[in-house]
Amino acid sequence: MKNPFKSSLETYTIPLKFTNSKHLVCQLFLNGVEGNFLIDTGASNSCLDNTLTTKFSVIQEGDELPLTSAGNEKLNAMGSQKSSLGIASKALASIPFMLIDMETINAALVEQGDEKIDGIIGADFLHKKKASIDYDQSCLVLKESSWF
Repeated sequence: MKNPFKSSLETYTIPLKFTNSKHLVCQLFLNGVEGNFLIDTGASNSCLDNTLTTKFSVIQEGDELPLTSAGNEKLNAMGSQKSSLGIASKALASIPFMLIDMETINAALVEQGDEKIDGIIGADFLHKKKASIDYDQSCLVLKESSWF
């Protein structure tokens, strides 16, 4: 039997900037506030600098959790309630963030002549939005499916 629903696929492109350290960063809005986010396809969860919860109106939730970074560094993290992540006035997803100390990450970026980041966009968001990176056009391509 043929599916009676039609599928609509909207595509959003977000400009990416290569840093001096060859990381990809973009400007996104978290709860309506613009921030500088690093795209990390290897990060399981999206993260936010734990000193920026007030700036982005992110509400901490749950107990402290031990995490391990790609470099095997032990991190303590707190979860958060879901927050709205988007571009300009368009909300793209509501996801929780892991709140971590990003001092070491930002120190390494600044040491290489890069700007500090507010957070990391990880696989939780990237997978949810069927993300792909267009290196030729320097953009992150997101696909949002909706049924109607």
